[in-house]
Amino acid sequence: MDMDVFWADQLAEEAIIRAKKERRIVTCRGAASPSGGKHIGNLFDAAKAYMVHKAVLKKGYQSRFVFTHDDRDPLRNIPSKLPRLDGKWYMVDENTKKKLEKYLGVPYSRTPDPFKCCDSWSVHFATLWENGVRALGMKDAEFYFAEDLYEAGRFDSCVQAALEKLDVSRKIIKKFQESKESDYIPFDAICGKCGKIMGKAVSFDIEKKTVDYVCTGRDLAGKYAIQGCGFRGTTTFRGGKLPWSFEWPAQWSIWATTFEPFGKEHAEGSWPRCSVIAREVFEIEPPIPHIYEFLLINGEKMSTRYGNVYIAQEMLQIVEPEVFLYFYTKRSKKQRSLDLKTIHLLVEDFEKAERVYFGKDAADEKNRENMARMYESSFASVPKKMPFRLPYHLAVMVANLVPDRSWERSLQILKETGHVKEPLPADDEMQIKRRLELAAHWLDIFAPEGTKIAVNENPPKDLTLALKEKAALKEFAASLDQAKTEEGIYEKLYEIPRKHKIEPKAFFRAAYLALISRDRGPRLAPFIMALGRGRVKELLEKL
Repeated sequence: MDMDVFWADQLAEEAIIRAKKERRIVTCRGAASPSGGKHIGNLFDAAKAYMVHKAVLKKGYQSRFVFTHDDRDPLRNIPSKLPRLDGKWYMVDENTKKKLEKYLGVPYSRTPDPFKCCDSWSVHFATLWENGVRALGMKDAEFYFAEDLYEAGRFDSCVQAALEKLDVSRKIIKKFQESKESDYIPFDAICGKCGKIMGKAVSFDIEKKTVDYVCTGRDLAGKYAIQGCGFRGTTTFRGGKLPWSFEWPAQWSIWATTFEPFGKEHAEGSWPRCSVIAREVFEIEPPIPHIYEFLLINGEKMSTRYGNVYIAQEMLQIVEPEVFLYFYTKRSKKQRSLDLKTIHLLVEDFEKAERVYFGKDAADEKNRENMARMYESSFASVPKKMPFRLPYHLAVMVANLVPDRSWERSLQILKETGHVKEPLPADDEMQIKRRLELAAHWLDIFAPEGTKIAVNENPPKDLTLALKEKAALKEFAASLDQAKTEEGIYEKLYEIPRKHKIEPKAFFRAAYLALISRDRGPRLAPFIMALGRGRVKELLEKL
């Protein structure tokens, strides 16, 4: 793959060539099992498919973006915490857990919603996922439930093919899974008695499109043992599901999938096996693949045990949708980590691309084109003019200084720092208010220990400074009458300690100790502007 060309454009070109050959539109697809709150690592499926879909459209070729909820999958376990539709997580109490445990092995589509606000477990968590995807700007996604597809007979031809070519199906599975039993039939029936999708197929009738089964129970993903009830019954092709190894390629067939991204966990096992099944059982070519690596949070694997599992809605409480979607525009061949403690770095990276896109910052031709395409891919609709962006670090500082979140006080600070001038356009005001709200939430939830500060009204009683440090700070206080801009203050912050033969680092430390009782803090020049030069002068004169 050409590293100088935006990855989605290259994949889009491949997809168009293939679609033209097959005389079809391009279909970019993703899928997930609605097992609970799908975290931001799962978003790679949707985001990568969406960006290739957008790139195809940009090239003038027809495309659709399809996402399926694999809700005929069985409930495997009860997570320790689950999110409501508002995106807030709640611990699952013992009473709720006990009620839900009897549904272990039952399809998500037929398991009750633990919050009792939706028709089923599946609808609840699929709705939560869809809300997050659309909030990120992926508004033209088409969502489908596997339950509906099976009920409508969309899988019938694939079930029939897998059973008619039973010898081929068994041979392929045996090649990749040597432990698979010799009488294996690729169909999991929903038990007519207990409702669990634990029915082992024992025979079938192609003409009647029925399967005979025994509810035997099984291990799910080799990890969760679910007991069956022993019931023997008969169901139709629509009364169960294909096992994963057959269902995935069946989905490719149903949707005529051109392109599909997936995580590295599928690259070595599922992808080779399913590709063979696609060709030899369903007689189709697998889609163009795109493999992505795992996402780490703050350098660690996401786990409810570590309390670091986040859904899209939580990220949209600290950054704008286009900023977070920009994270997924980057290549993902290597493992990536999102550090929520330094989220401003992602914001600054996005804003750099924005400035390059609108010609405000320079970049060489190759980088400019790549950054421009990454920027465009972060929006459902690219703005016609560059939006006003309040620096994130400044928004955090304002949130620190205005704990009651007063807009009037926040606006006054921004006027004093010179970041806002009257009259303030309505669009700019909206952008500023939103950035302040996002930064305040980050400060409350994700900021590293020590980020929150309290400004002294008087010098601390236990403050110990050298005489020349006090003298330098008092001279600096006097200079604030003339230093009326951030640049002017910045000059004085270096000029005065130089005059008093004090190292800048020591002078800054003395200033922070006097102002906030810490030896370090926010960028000093804008911080002084935000506090107000008069307030800082008054405090330092008391030394």
